[in-house]
Amino acid sequence: MTEIQESRWTRMKREAVIWLLWLISTCLGLTVRFKIDRWDRLQKVKADGKGGLVLPWHGSTLLAIYYCRHMGFYSIASVSRDGELQNGILRRRGFETIRGSSARHGIRALLEAIRRLREGKVLAYTPDGPKGPPKKVQPGTVYMAQKSGCPVLPVGVACAPCKRLHSWDSHIVPLPFSRAVIAFGEPLYISADEDESAAAVRIEEAINEAEDRANGLLFPSPLAGEGQGEGALR
Repeated sequence: MTEIQESRWTRMKREAVIWLLWLISTCLGLTVRFKIDRWDRLQKVKADGKGGLVLPWHGSTLLAIYYCRHMGFYSIASVSRDGELQNGILRRRGFETIRGSSARHGIRALLEAIRRLREGKVLAYTPDGPKGPPKKVQPGTVYMAQKSGCPVLPVGVACAPCKRLHSWDSHIVPLPFSRAVIAFGEPLYISADEDESAAAVRIEEAINEAEDRANGLLFPSPLAGEGQGEGALR
């Protein structure tokens, strides 16, 4: 078999896997009952036209990508084999993609992302990806926020019942007819002179707080009172 034939066969297999993953995730997403908390915050970031970083943790992207499909957002996908699959699914969900990671083409992807943010685009991606450690913000996220001056919108996701994969990010896969909450936190701004480590911790805490809120709305405590459910729901 020639190199061209091998390349063609590899592309065909990859496209088949992407199509299958898209189909499975779409069928699951269609059955999920979503509650969206403080949707107006995402709408404001989009409408302001000043750019924005929309940041969920890597383990919750299946639901977040599905719900925010075809909104004209950008995202980042690595150039690895797994990144090819992610890129294919993102583009089928209507995302524009920037290719690169810390391991390959990272600087190029970082500069393009900053350029898009300065143009007023919204970049939705995972600050702990593509390989972790889980729930730890990587330096590139802080750098983009500082150089672009755009708001950082933390996103928390909760789902039940669901399956958690045995992966580094404990990825959430919803079971059919599950319930899910996507919660948007208070936008953050990272100043150009803020300490990078401190800024990363602030972002981590904000995403974790949004995730806690999503879990609180999914599993409301009788002791939480009415305040737990406040906010604009979609």
